[in-house]
Amino acid sequence: MCSEDPHHDLQAILAKHSSTPESEPRLKLLLPRIISTFGANKSVKEIMEELEQHSQSADTTVSQWATEALSGIKKGAPFSLVLTQKYFSKVAAARGNHGNELSKLNGVMKSEYRIALRASLRSDFAEGVRAVLVDKDQNPKWNPPSLEEVETSEVEVLFEPLGSQAEELCV
Repeated sequence: MCSEDPHHDLQAILAKHSSTPESEPRLKLLLPRIISTFGANKSVKEIMEELEQHSQSADTTVSQWATEALSGIKKGAPFSLVLTQKYFSKVAAARGNHGNELSKLNGVMKSEYRIALRASLRSDFAEGVRAVLVDKDQNPKWNPPSLEEVETSEVEVLFEPLGSQAEELCV
C-alpha cells in the first residue's frame, strides 16, 4: 500500500525484508574507509590518490576494495567522474538538513532525473556506448579527455531546475 511519502514506504519495505547476517558484512568493515576516501569536498584526483594508497594496504579486504574501485573510476568519463563526485558531495552536505531538497528521497529523485536528462545528451554518453557496446574496443574518446579540463560551470548546469527545457519529475 502506497502512501503520500515514498521515504516512509521505502523504510517499511526495507524493514519487512531485513534480516541480521551471520557474519560481519564486508561493507560494514569497509564503510569507515569508504566514507573517509569519498568524503565530501574531495576532488576526484584526491580520491584516486587515496585509493592508490589503500590498494597497497596489508589488509587484503582493503587493498582489494581499493584496487577494484580505482579500476572502475579509471574507466569513467572525466566529466561524469566530476559530476558524480559533485553530486555525492551535495547529497552528503544535505544529510540532516531538512530544508535542503537533497535530504529527502523526492529531492534526490528530482535531481537525478535532471542530471540523467542532461547527461544523456552529452557526447560522452554515446561515446561510452560506442566503446563498450558497439565497437567493443574499450577505448572511449572522452570530451573533455582529462579531469583537469572539466569546466566546473558545465557540471553545475546539470543540477539546475529544468525550466522550459522539459517537465520536472513529479514525485
